[in-house]
Amino acid sequence: MPQQQTASGLRETKSTTLSNTERLNRMWDYVEGVLDGSIVAGKYIVKAYERFTNDLERVGDDDFPWVFDVQVASKYITFIETVCVHTRGEWAGKRFILSDWQVAFIGQLFGWVHKDDSKKRRFTTAHFFVARKSGKSQLAAAIILAMSVLDDDGAGQFVTAATKRDQAKEVFDEIRRCVKKSPALAKRFTANRQEIHGPKDCIIKPISSDANTLDGLSLNIGCVDEMHAMKDGELYRVLASSMGSRKSPLMLAISTAGFVLDGVATEFVKGGKKVLDGSVDNDNLLFLCYEIDKDDGDEWDDPEAWKKANPGLGASIRMEYLEKQCKNAKLYGGRTITEFMVKHCNLFVGAQDIWIEDDLWMCDSNVSMPIDTSSEKLDAYIGLDLAATDDITAFTVAVGDVDKGIQIKNYYFLPERAVQRRLEKDEAHVYANIETYDNVFVTKGNVTDYNVIRRMLGGHYVMDGKVQYDPDNLSEKYNIKGVAYDRWNSLSLIRDLEGDGVPCDPFGQGYASMSFPSKFYEKLALEGKLHHGGDEVLRWMMGNVFLKLDPSGNIKVDKSKSGDKIDGVVSAIMAIGEMLTFEEEEVAPDFEFFMSVVGM
Repeated sequence: MPQQQTASGLRETKSTTLSNTERLNRMWDYVEGVLDGSIVAGKYIVKAYERFTNDLERVGDDDFPWVFDVQVASKYITFIETVCVHTRGEWAGKRFILSDWQVAFIGQLFGWVHKDDSKKRRFTTAHFFVARKSGKSQLAAAIILAMSVLDDDGAGQFVTAATKRDQAKEVFDEIRRCVKKSPALAKRFTANRQEIHGPKDCIIKPISSDANTLDGLSLNIGCVDEMHAMKDGELYRVLASSMGSRKSPLMLAISTAGFVLDGVATEFVKGGKKVLDGSVDNDNLLFLCYEIDKDDGDEWDDPEAWKKANPGLGASIRMEYLEKQCKNAKLYGGRTITEFMVKHCNLFVGAQDIWIEDDLWMCDSNVSMPIDTSSEKLDAYIGLDLAATDDITAFTVAVGDVDKGIQIKNYYFLPERAVQRRLEKDEAHVYANIETYDNVFVTKGNVTDYNVIRRMLGGHYVMDGKVQYDPDNLSEKYNIKGVAYDRWNSLSLIRDLEGDGVPCDPFGQGYASMSFPSKFYEKLALEGKLHHGGDEVLRWMMGNVFLKLDPSGNIKVDKSKSGDKIDGVVSAIMAIGEMLTFEEEEVAPDFEFFMSVVGM
């Protein structure tokens, strides 16, 4: 192939001028391997290195002002491999020896310079997408350190940025640890938890997405970590616009794919692919996207395809780890497959249309009710989802063991007018059989009577202006540890329940409160350990669920986008969440699974 011959020719004629030829020869080896197929690579990595070798052919053309300077490329690679060190794990304190794919990236990034000025680099923007555990943060940290020392630019400003400060500090903390562990860097840099000062009055610091605080910057590099989490492009725009006074600035974005299909990251990926396809010209953009070729038939569970998204496979990440994650995804299905595709295949994937398949939901084990609730007074945890008074309200009683299985019993309350309105529109609706369900209570009138709920939970209720007590209530049947409730629209009933001696706990409806209980609810159902007794109303509601994911993979059910009512699902998740809060003194349930689903 002409491209390979060009790369090989450059190796023979240029690398002999270097003091350390092996570093650049690793780059040529990688490029040749990608192009001749001996290295498994996705089609857009192949196109990226076809572009590289085609550009080598263009050197000297009147309309192409760039040259590839192997001495400049080698200088930055050599700095990283001789000065930077690993900061964590078994390699902590040892020199950071780049993998061949990293050498190829660094070589391109710094090797392309203007033919009349070797200090003016070609690439002012680099967008780099790769699967998790590929060493993105360490590589970004090394790039920033190399630029801060080797670039001939006074009072340099280098920032690590993300939507949240904690994420922005991922790369910053990697730099700080590297400075402290590398004797050579420790002599030239001073570091604290907020900023790092280095040669020629340079400064390195983390910033978050509050774009109002970014005025006055004059950046050498803006490093955006995990771009997939960006809600909009404002932070990126502000950083990029602050680089006008620098000769060779770099807007660096590093990320794994995410769960948002219409975000900034997906637009950047589309734009980068257009450049590699040749439909858009942008000589200043370096774009690399390591992903499996799903559109060309790659399967998410094919170990051979994983090599395309994980160029560090065998080094920064082990095949055994991916095999284990794949096994978990196949075992639990649904969203866990989505997470594997995003995190380890580097594909942008949206929420599943169906959260839990009905045949899994209705398996014999889930339909069974193995816990006898009549023989003794069991500990119980309740989730209460109060809807508007003219709509359906649900609460769930959860008993059992977080390891062996949880049994749930749902109770539903709605006014008779709501039933009539629904059946007028759809005679075959689940409400048509409502009289046959012993856990559905229709109250007279146009609004749900919360007095009925109070009576069932705590025994107290108001009749003829007086408080009465009914001993046939759930507080007598169970040892109620807590009632989890949403603060919205529940103050009056909660105040009454607390006055009746029923313990109540507020339960948030955001990702922070709902994500882990939702994942645990899903896990139980997929394992056949969520015993729901075949509740037909809950089954109907499960079919309505729209599962919402945030950029970090946290989940919650979304009432506003779900096809119909899901109140019983919400109350069940809250009840399980309440149970989990009482496990504080024990190891988190199924800790290994928890660690895998949150990606740690």
